[in-house]
Amino acid sequence: MMARPETPTSDAGTRSPESKAKNLIHTLTIAGWLGILTGFAEGVRDLTTEHYHAPAILCVTLVADAGLFVVLGLCVWVAARAFGRNVPAALSYLLFGVLGWWCATGNQWILALAVLIFLLPVAAWAHVHNQFAPRVGREGLRWSAGAALVCLAAIPAGGRWAEWRATKSLPHISSRAPNVLWIIMDTARADHLSCYGYSRDTSPNLDLLARQGTLFEHAIAASSWTLPSHASMMTGTYPDVHHTDTPAAQLPASLPTIAGVLRGYGYRTGAFSANIFLFDRAHGFGRGFLHFGDFFQSPSDALDRVHYVSAVDHFFLRHGWAHNFLGRQTAAEINRSALGWLGGSKRPFFLVLNYLDAHDPYVPPQPWRHMFSRHRDPGGPLDIGINYLPKLNPAQVRSEVEAYDGGIAYEDHEIQKLLESLRRRGLLQNTLVIVTSDHGEAFGGHGFFDHANALYYPQIHVPLIFWWPGHVPAGVRVSQPISTKDIGATILALVGEPQGAFPGKSLAALWTGETEPGSWPVPISELAKLSISATFPDNYGALKSAVGPELQYISDPRLGTLLFDWKRDPEEKRNLAGNPAYRGEIADLEQEFSESRHLARISVFGAPRASLRQ
Repeated sequence: MMARPETPTSDAGTRSPESKAKNLIHTLTIAGWLGILTGFAEGVRDLTTEHYHAPAILCVTLVADAGLFVVLGLCVWVAARAFGRNVPAALSYLLFGVLGWWCATGNQWILALAVLIFLLPVAAWAHVHNQFAPRVGREGLRWSAGAALVCLAAIPAGGRWAEWRATKSLPHISSRAPNVLWIIMDTARADHLSCYGYSRDTSPNLDLLARQGTLFEHAIAASSWTLPSHASMMTGTYPDVHHTDTPAAQLPASLPTIAGVLRGYGYRTGAFSANIFLFDRAHGFGRGFLHFGDFFQSPSDALDRVHYVSAVDHFFLRHGWAHNFLGRQTAAEINRSALGWLGGSKRPFFLVLNYLDAHDPYVPPQPWRHMFSRHRDPGGPLDIGINYLPKLNPAQVRSEVEAYDGGIAYEDHEIQKLLESLRRRGLLQNTLVIVTSDHGEAFGGHGFFDHANALYYPQIHVPLIFWWPGHVPAGVRVSQPISTKDIGATILALVGEPQGAFPGKSLAALWTGETEPGSWPVPISELAKLSISATFPDNYGALKSAVGPELQYISDPRLGTLLFDWKRDPEEKRNLAGNPAYRGEIADLEQEFSESRHLARISVFGAPRASLRQ
């Protein structure tokens, strides 16, 4: 009797090429299906619990998770061939299920990695050989891929369609109305710009802008970190009104925003932010803007929104293997996105740009990074998200400052390029340009680095320049201390809207002489209790500050009352609060702090509600 030929089933080495290809297809089918399901789960979670406020996150997670699982499926197949066995379907599902759980929840990535390491050798003993798993995989992939394709096409198209419809429904506005360009140089302290007397030539283009416009020598931020300061600028209110002063806080819907008011007047409103952690839609800043560019402005930024990519990115940063987070947008990239959004539209626009190149870690593009240094790559280790109290020697501090100054010089360069682009389009002549910052920075003063820890003068003193030829006087420098929260009211006054349409006072009254400097309310700053480090003053309670023409008053929960002569003692090394000769000044500044806060609240709650258009 003739012997029957054997059919190899368990030995991968003797299996036919067709069988191997079939098993590879089966594995990748299962992997792709589960990856798409994981992408849906992670995207839905981000939209519901992470408050992304951007359906595009679903497109990102679908592509990223499906891609990850396909790669892992290929690893499973390669491992199975190496071990010469098939992979049981149950183990394949278990492997991808655990990884899917991790991706969708963002938790315990080390555990997920360990499961991957231990499961792969076990799963490699056999490959999916039954008919059930392939059939389930094929059907699952067919339906999930169809749903994914619909989302990938519909979500971007839907967003563009919604913005187009909103733009078409804007009220009529005269084509002669001025454009408004508001640039926020995140973390740029004023005394590091050459137009404010800095020894290094960090801002030649802004120096020219200041000579052609009006510069406020002592502009004071409403707080010493991004979230409350941006909230104050966008609403014209102090932190004690908007309460957007802790990381989880959101801009209250009850307050009007400058974007909402200008949109109500017919302006096309847009914002592009490099600080995607705080000046973003998730904290409520998208309200009033037809378009808000925070996430997904580049492929690398979009990829960093995925949990497993973000986990690896943060791991590299914590261990010093990387000095910059993935997807960080440069000023050039922000400008490119903004100019693309402007397109050829002739409707007057209100455009807010946030640059992050002067924010730690200080790693601006070359050649600006080493512009003021003998070293090729100064700066980098200082990172507020990783190291709150770095122990740096004088040479390291000098290196950080050199890179920081390079970041300011780079932003100055890109501001000039942006203005030239607007000039070529014929838009600059009728554009009001405002350049400022949200807060300053500390470089070892009082033992602190970075910001969001105290209210010393270098952390709240910011640049402020208004430029609009023929409407803003040229060569004027205003010495009166003022608050950046009043920028919005100033914009409305310059574009011809009546006083009271927005909280705050128009700063134009100081350069026109309509208001005496002595009658101007003192600018105040507030810092809520933040549990970042036990060495920080704001760990023990809220801080408040008032800046007078010569003296700064600070109420510190740990050190008590502080008083500094910021003009003669710019580093604020000498506390005058214990000197009896200054008791009267302390009492006056405490009273002026209360009056400024009271007047600011009246400008919000005492204003005609009909004029506060969203």
